[in-house]
Amino acid sequence: MAVCSPTGKTFPGNYTIIPSAKKWVFHAIYCLAFLSLYGEHICLLNQLVITDEEDAEYCSFETLILTHEMFRSSTVMLCTFHAIWQPFKRDIYHLLPSKKINNWKVDRTY
Repeated sequence: MAVCSPTGKTFPGNYTIIPSAKKWVFHAIYCLAFLSLYGEHICLLNQLVITDEEDAEYCSFETLILTHEMFRSSTVMLCTFHAIWQPFKRDIYHLLPSKKINNWKVDRTY
């Protein structure tokens, strides 16, 4: 979680590593732990949640937005890596022609 100050600076507000990948675990964290840690007023101010493609993370927060008033102003989105780079690399990158620069072939493997 990142917190934006009134002056526009952004600070980390929470780092969490959750190995279970269970929807009920993420739902409990979003609904119960966040409410206990930050309070209803702060949860009401939340506007954006960024997750990876893990269904348990993404769908749990989508459900929370629909079912809990304190997260109604929130939007959940995929991080740039999962939303843009991975699909680009998987679907488009291999279709691009390889370039030769001064008789050296550019390596496009990452």
